[in-house]
Amino acid sequence: MKIAVEITIFGHVIREVVDYPGVPESQAEVIQWLMNQTGYRWADYENAPSEDKQIYHLDDSVVH
Repeated sequence: MKIAVEITIFGHVIREVVDYPGVPESQAEVIQWLMNQTGYRWADYENAPSEDKQIYHLDDSVVH
């Protein structure tokens, strides 16, 4: 079935209509499924070299 998903993280909103396998029975089930579909990473931004920081500024191409 298709479900509409809206995720807000640090003020950025992501909206997608996605194919969900089956019919969800709870919000917790959908959240668990979303976590399994989500790739994320983190880095020590303050101590990273400038070239490594560029990946986090693809929208404006500016390194702060």
